[in-house]
Amino acid sequence: MAAGDPQTAPATVEVLTRDPDPAVRAAPARHPSLPQPRLTELLDDEELAYVAAANPALDSKVVRRLVTTQGQRK
Repeated sequence: MAAGDPQTAPATVEVLTRDPDPAVRAAPARHPSLPQPRLTELLDDEELAYVAAANPALDSKVVRRLVTTQGQRK
């Protein structure tokens, strides 16, 4: 429930993204308060990359990089 609450502290959301269960990690990966560094890290998580890429809080520079590189790291 905390991952769906917009009032959940960013640090708590980040901790939830480190749960061993990918189903638990998916909800906080969508959270708009997830700190950008962790959100960017999740783009490299095979199980959560699509969820993280769809997070509306993803920095526009990162979105442009994803589009221009087709999701590949440079």
